[in-house]
Amino acid sequence: MNAVKILFINMLCVLTLAQCLPAYAQVRIHSHNDYTHRQPLTEALGKGIYSIEADVFLQFDSLVVAHTRKGLGQAKGLNEQYLTPLKSYLLGDTLPPVLKPGQLMVDFKDSWQTTYPVFIKVVQPHLAMFRRKPDGPGMLLTISGNRPPDSTFHRYPDFIYFDGLPFVKYRPRDLRKVVMISDNFKKSSAWNGAGQLPAADQVALKKIIDDAHLKGKPVRFWNAPDTEEAWKQLAELGVDIINTDRVSECKRYLLSLQKPKNTL
Repeated sequence: MNAVKILFINMLCVLTLAQCLPAYAQVRIHSHNDYTHRQPLTEALGKGIYSIEADVFLQFDSLVVAHTRKGLGQAKGLNEQYLTPLKSYLLGDTLPPVLKPGQLMVDFKDSWQTTYPVFIKVVQPHLAMFRRKPDGPGMLLTISGNRPPDSTFHRYPDFIYFDGLPFVKYRPRDLRKVVMISDNFKKSSAWNGAGQLPAADQVALKKIIDDAHLKGKPVRFWNAPDTEEAWKQLAELGVDIINTDRVSECKRYLLSLQKPKNTL
């Protein structure tokens, strides 16, 4: 048997094994609006959460983390609340690799044109902790919210990536800058997270999931029910990243689903 055949068989075995694993054994967690949590950043870091989200508003020459403009008065800056402590964690080796987050998502609440120049200045001192390649070392710096036209994604620096949208026909060079596909769950379903997700809603959601996977990207739904039943059913549908405000409970529940049950 030649080397090419051996390689092919090995790849087939890996793919088969991945397909046999429960969906919830592979799902990752996104700490939605992390700054609103009781312990912003540190809870997600302590639980080994994959992705952390911070919404930012432009305030003079700085970026402030808040959910709405009404909360800007007592809000902290992006640098103070996330970039500086993350740099200390990631570059100071205070966390083992398995607990290091994979992505910092920054959601632009103000216009791209006004926010981006300030954003570049704010992140400049922290570039060493961000990836230059999607599968390279470091943390992904992903922009969501108000973004530039998708046809221009390829023009931006190699440390900047984007949150994508479903059914967009990205050109290959722009698709390389998209790290995942995200959509509003409520556009496809009014399900409240109790009982069974309606069959028609499953079909609508599956179309979005399949579109993302055809692009080779993981998928996330925001505005989805934040319940155990929802986490389980979304994972089983093929959702790769669970969007949650309950990171500790979500992590604990998904881990519990992976434990073998007694068959006595």
